[in-house]
Amino acid sequence: MNFIDASVYYSRLRTHFRFLYLHCIKYFTIRRFFIGILYFISVTIVGLINSLSRLLDELIFPNYKKIIVKQPVFIISNPRSGSTFLHRLMCVDDDKFVSNLLYQTTFPSITFYRMIQFFSSIDHRIGKPLHRIVDFINARMFGGWDDIHATGFNKSEEDEGLHFLSGISPSVGLVTPFLKEFRELYIPDKLDEDAKKNIKKFYKTTIQRWMYALGSDKIFLAKTVMSSGRLEILHELFPDVKIVFLIRNPYQAIPSFTSMFAEPWSVLHPDIPTKSEAYREWGEVGIAYYKYFNEQKANFSKENLVTILYSDLVSEPKETVLHIYEQLKLEVTPALLKRLDKETMKAETYSSKHSYTLEEYGFDKDHIYNELKFIFDEFGFEK
Repeated sequence: MNFIDASVYYSRLRTHFRFLYLHCIKYFTIRRFFIGILYFISVTIVGLINSLSRLLDELIFPNYKKIIVKQPVFIISNPRSGSTFLHRLMCVDDDKFVSNLLYQTTFPSITFYRMIQFFSSIDHRIGKPLHRIVDFINARMFGGWDDIHATGFNKSEEDEGLHFLSGISPSVGLVTPFLKEFRELYIPDKLDEDAKKNIKKFYKTTIQRWMYALGSDKIFLAKTVMSSGRLEILHELFPDVKIVFLIRNPYQAIPSFTSMFAEPWSVLHPDIPTKSEAYREWGEVGIAYYKYFNEQKANFSKENLVTILYSDLVSEPKETVLHIYEQLKLEVTPALLKRLDKETMKAETYSSKHSYTLEEYGFDKDHIYNELKFIFDEFGFEK
């Protein structure tokens, strides 16, 4: 159900009302009640802001609809498979690509961006007090992820926040331990036709807005790990879409994925033990993504799909990026080579403090192997 045209805003209301019901009625505790109310108020307020600002886009910037999104590049993978690293490596080619900051995915409106640019210019002239406030907020909200996935409102990020607020993403599990109740969101390609029609309209007009505001003459570059379940939607929207898919050993990716996405639970839901079905449900999301990619990959032409091993990206990042450029027929410039050298030198000094094991969450190795034997066989991962 959607009360306004999807080009202005789309929100899957049943997701938000189900969240409210689960926390305030079905699994009621005082803590869950307040989490449910806070969630519902937050998505409602943000939805109203976005609806208003995007409606202003229609009046003030109607030419955004003329933007043609040509050969966009989507970096897709199971979470914790190197997509953030690869995305930030490719983002250095800002002569070619345009991508998003986190706040731009939360408030996807040209009008909102212009307001931010106006206040940012004033902020720079008076000593950056607003910048320091944003840094403080980032530290408070995202500090727990520094060793897992450093992020912030003013950092390049994937567009999952957009889908979270629209109620069409399993990332709703960031704030609820009842992820199992939202299984239809794992693969949005399998939602009903009316929902998919609205999702496609909303997403296309959102990307057009991003490109209008950030660089209409460039190629749109996105990192969107949970779009493993939206491959068909992407292909229908952009028949010439280019997909870079990263593959990591499931024994490593699944517990790391679980550790990252369940990180907020330690604060929001401390009563949920790590060795529980609730935590292991993240593993089922991961398994669903591996399977669905395997089903969908045949629908993409060889020149528009490149599969990269996580281990290759980590050991040879520059060479991996150049291989991607070669297969996708993208131009390599001297400026890009220089920037890649600089970024890969930074990567050599990085050491992750994020540790995780299958045993920590009680995952069954045999279950993962039996479900994903085709992945182990195809890519030569050891059982």
